[in-house]
Amino acid sequence: MMEALSRNPFAVQTPEHLAADDVISLFVSELTDYWQILNQSHTLIYGPRGAGKSMIFRFMEPDCQVKSEGKGFRDLPYYAAYVPIKETELNLSEFFRLEEARHAPLVLNEHLMVANVASKLFNTILVRAPLAEMTGPEVNELREFYSGFLASALSRAGWAGELPPAGPDTPAAKFIEEIASAFDAIYAEGNSYLRRVAFVREPLPYNGALFGYMDFIAPVVKRLAALSFMPKGPIYLLIDDADNLSESQTLVLNSWVSSRTTGYLCLKISTQTLDYKTYKTPNGKRIDAPHDYSEVHICDIYTTKKDTYRARVHKIVGRRLAICGIEATPEEFFPEDKEQEEEIARIAGRLKADFAVSGRGAKPSDDSLRYARPDFIKALAGPRKAGSSYNYAGFSQLVHVSSGVIRHFLDAASLMFGETQSLGEGKGIRDIPPAIQNKTVREMADNLLFSNFTTIERDEAKTEEGRDNVRKLRNLIQALGGMFYQILVSDAAERRVFSIAFSDGPSDEVLEVLNLGVKYGYFHQSSIGNKEGTGRVPLYIMSRRLAPAFKLDPTSFAGYKFVRNSAVLEAIHRPKALLNRVKIKGFDAVMESGSQGNLFE
Repeated sequence: MMEALSRNPFAVQTPEHLAADDVISLFVSELTDYWQILNQSHTLIYGPRGAGKSMIFRFMEPDCQVKSEGKGFRDLPYYAAYVPIKETELNLSEFFRLEEARHAPLVLNEHLMVANVASKLFNTILVRAPLAEMTGPEVNELREFYSGFLASALSRAGWAGELPPAGPDTPAAKFIEEIASAFDAIYAEGNSYLRRVAFVREPLPYNGALFGYMDFIAPVVKRLAALSFMPKGPIYLLIDDADNLSESQTLVLNSWVSSRTTGYLCLKISTQTLDYKTYKTPNGKRIDAPHDYSEVHICDIYTTKKDTYRARVHKIVGRRLAICGIEATPEEFFPEDKEQEEEIARIAGRLKADFAVSGRGAKPSDDSLRYARPDFIKALAGPRKAGSSYNYAGFSQLVHVSSGVIRHFLDAASLMFGETQSLGEGKGIRDIPPAIQNKTVREMADNLLFSNFTTIERDEAKTEEGRDNVRKLRNLIQALGGMFYQILVSDAAERRVFSIAFSDGPSDEVLEVLNLGVKYGYFHQSSIGNKEGTGRVPLYIMSRRLAPAFKLDPTSFAGYKFVRNSAVLEAIHRPKALLNRVKIKGFDAVMESGSQGNLFE
């Protein structure tokens, strides 16, 4: 197994560089949205970094599918070619310079995007397809594709070069290698032109080839998919990190999505939530689901179906432990703080015993589930002032703190394993002590609340408005975290609150701040029915990775509070004053009634 896992079972490697055996051993397809993505349609896959989008794409590649499904290459139901945006030059600064220029940016962008896709497609075939196993008739068929159809298509597109002549003894791999090299050269020529443009004020004439989706790559892929040595199904282009494309490039990609090529060519496009630049095409029309494409929201599903997410993490952790020869269940490897959990169990027992007199829920178990842990945290904040002594430990709590993103769990677990290993003096690790679990998640929460904002400020520092929104986001998180803690230690019926829903908004100013929070993983966005039952309103769930920073109970996030936009406006401008009023008057009286102070006092 991979060397990294032999050292640390939770080490995270970039999926596209993992060997097929390692991907198969680690990937849990049963409990992901993998099966929806396989549909023969264009698909947009949304989710934050670390949600598993790239891992799904890697598992879809043919080398993994052949081993996982136990099928021959030709018997696969589709051929998937990985097209990472981050590893290409499609986000060159010169591209962004063309956004407002008169250099036919859409035409040039489409040409280079097609050249990049073609390069990646044929380079993956060179590596993934069993070319050495091709029969004589299959090689002859490929030769005809190479010398006839493709050569003509390149010539019509304006390519001045020529494919090397194909001899009767030329092996199949040589054909694919020459095709990939041709597209690499065309792509490099286009990038060279872009760099030359950067040094002149007036447009430079472009005399190279020009590719389009419908007039070049679609017919090429259609003919390629029909070749005998290829799987008898469509070709899937796995376009990863499409949020890194410019607006013009996204317009071009949307024009591809609006096309009717899914019989032989499907686009699978991953992007971070809210970062996809536009849903319009170059002619101003909008692509819509489900007419043009299907949607998969990875994080939305994971954060609303926590039992499914927990089962997925359990299986992933179990596999990683087994790979490293660690004979322990996830619960055994990440043990709870025994004394803490025993005290919480005693509180739960008292709540059940007192249910007949003071119960609030429909049955005794409702009260024990809702209030035992909050009561324990509340007691820690009493005369001893020891609220920070609550231990965030145990597999279940770590799953909740990871807030629906598997990378968050693995990153924390990797740090915990490393620290435990450094203290082990060469001994084998059987579990992660609760103290190390607690220390790690607290440090990560503090980094998220403080250190990470330095990076965000640098990323958003292009405009004064951007810098101001970062300050407002920090204020909002501080205010909400403090208020959620006040609710937790109050006598409210629902005390484990991580979410706010708007009864009258949000305004543009508030929405900008919340969208920034979603972009950087501080909030998850969803919706919920309004109070009147006449429609739905926005719901924003604060990441439970922040729970240790505010001494919150991460084991539930079902509770939510309705707020008025004016209250959230005050939170982003005057968090301390608002929090003080909430402590005195209560959350509902301040945040929902609209009883606000003067923002400019």
